[in-house]
Amino acid sequence: MSTANAGMLFVFGFAFLIAAIVVAAMLVWATTKKAQASAAREANYRELAEKTGTDSAEIKASLIELKGRLVAIERMLKEVD
Repeated sequence: MSTANAGMLFVFGFAFLIAAIVVAAMLVWATTKKAQASAAREANYRELAEKTGTDSAEIKASLIELKGRLVAIERMLKEVD
């Protein structure tokens, strides 16, 4: 093997090593970003579920109040008859 071939082989080997490191770094970065997005999405879903629970309780209280009013109105209508 001549010196020129050895030098060219070294340059190509080094370029391949750099390319492999860059690809590995990109894969790690993409995986990290995907995990961050997943965590943010999960937090949003958790917040939405908590809000839904609160809204459900408020709706239930409103329905109980409306039922009481309806009973009172029915009672008044029966008295009028």
